[in-house]
Amino acid sequence: MATPHPYSDELSLALRAIHAASLLTKSVLRSLSNHVSAETKADDSPVTIADFAAQAIIIAAVHAAYPSDTFIGEESADALRENVHLAEQVWQLVLRASSSSAPPSSDPQHEPSHEVPLTFPASKADMLDAIDLGAGTSTATGRVWVLDPVDGTATFMEGQQYAVCLCLLVDGVQQLGVIGCPNLQFDASSSALTLGGRIHEDLVDADSHGVVLSAVKGSGTYVRSMHVAELGEPRRVSLRQQTPKPLTALNFIESSLGKTSLSQAEHRAVAESLGVKDWPGTVIWSQQIKYVALTLGAADVMLRLPTDKQRYTCTWDHAGGQLLFQEAGGIIRDIEGGALDFKQGRKILGERNFGMVAAMPWCFDQVMQAVQEVLEKRVR
Repeated sequence: MATPHPYSDELSLALRAIHAASLLTKSVLRSLSNHVSAETKADDSPVTIADFAAQAIIIAAVHAAYPSDTFIGEESADALRENVHLAEQVWQLVLRASSSSAPPSSDPQHEPSHEVPLTFPASKADMLDAIDLGAGTSTATGRVWVLDPVDGTATFMEGQQYAVCLCLLVDGVQQLGVIGCPNLQFDASSSALTLGGRIHEDLVDADSHGVVLSAVKGSGTYVRSMHVAELGEPRRVSLRQQTPKPLTALNFIESSLGKTSLSQAEHRAVAESLGVKDWPGTVIWSQQIKYVALTLGAADVMLRLPTDKQRYTCTWDHAGGQLLFQEAGGIIRDIEGGALDFKQGRKILGERNFGMVAAMPWCFDQVMQAVQEVLEKRVR
């Protein structure tokens, strides 16, 4: 039996909470009879209902087990308190998830010291209170759970890739990350994983429930298949033994072209300076799915070059996903070579961490050098 790490119980609980929330969001997706635009994220759109319900489930489960911990989540319950019909829709979804929840089971990656039951909101008022627990602002000290119940709302509404995300920060350091990918096609059943396959918005696991990835600081990254009643066996993900590619064959992963505040022209210039002809190699909207793609070897490089240092990014778009990639062997730094500072609260500020370079260990130095050379050409 594997020696339990300090976060065995938290991992067991986080896996079950993300599993339940992932099944919930997938059920909403499958029930859609027509698509509602997610650009405005209408109050009664399916993605809004899924967002609220998933956040309620995750926070209620963790808060019951660790009542002194705090939370940072994307949603607040204000809209539900003002809209009785919307609150009832979310509550019915939570009730459905509660009735179909799988029973506790030992986590096969690291045997927990005891089984942690999954607690659901007991009433509509409890549900609203759980959602509002996500209004935390500080991440510098103590135990803080950062979550994004549906990362990739626009692509969720199109039936494409999205992520259900949870990360435990302790004194501002990522200690545990769990990312559910309900639509991701990836074979996690084999004891010998095949990394480097293709991830695409439209390569969807329509018949099953995708995969969940988890990492604990210092203990590696694992991937499991998700099923209705259980999770599959954990498979270790390691990028350290991958055969390096020629720089000209690097796969750069990007957001949808023209739909980001980042300087994609400079992203392209970096790729071209390395001799890359096929740019971008992969296009994914969800930021956390980008980290998953890197972790599974489906992309080699991700750049985030803002136009200026006044830009910021939300903590929940990066917490957890970064840990997955780093524990698998990947490298992430800001433009000045520093680690991202998760002690900044709800936002990661450009003044503290300007930009980001994430790349495979065998090409990181060359990519960073190319980034520096491209940025030197900016008009000052």
